[in-house]
Amino acid sequence: MAKILSLQLKKVLYKVIDARQSAFFEGRGIMDNVLVANEVLEEINRRKNNCIFFKVDYEKAYDSVG
Repeated sequence: MAKILSLQLKKVLYKVIDARQSAFFEGRGIMDNVLVANEVLEEINRRKNNCIFFKVDYEKAYDSVG
C-alpha cells in the first residue's frame, strides 16, 4: 500500500514542492543551498560589498514544525 501511495505522490510532488526547496525531493540535495550560499559570500567578499546573512539550524527548524 505504501509503495502505491508513494508512486502516486511522485506524480504530483513537483506541483506541490517549490523549485527552491532543495531537500527531500529526487534530484535535489540539502547541501545545494550551502554551496550556493558559499558562492554568494565569496562574491560579496571579492566585491567588498556589505551584506547580512543569517543561518537557520535545520534540525531545530524541523523539530519546531513537527
